[in-house]
Amino acid sequence: MAHNHIHIDPALPLARQADKGHNRWHPDIAPVIRIASGSSVEMETLDALDGQIKASTTATDLANVDAGRAHPLTGPVYVDGAEPGDLLAVKIEPFRQAAATP
Repeated sequence: MAHNHIHIDPALPLARQADKGHNRWHPDIAPVIRIASGSSVEMETLDALDGQIKASTTATDLANVDAGRAHPLTGPVYVDGAEPGDLLAVKIEPFRQAAATP
């Protein structure tokens, strides 16, 4: 079984890494990776506000959060041989948290 990886730069918002993800589901969004059925994919992700909140964020900063960057999603993944309407079995492995960025 092949292991694949979608690497993101945690120092950059996903909004600046459009080749790695998006923040909405839409059929016109191109896959960022293509895998064979039975393969695994390790996906790096960002927090729900796309890295806008840091340890140094103040209450005043929260008023300037860009809600349009909310809900960043790594992917999508294209599975070879899968057709629209197919049911895919997905096993989600334990999550690991990377070191926090300042």
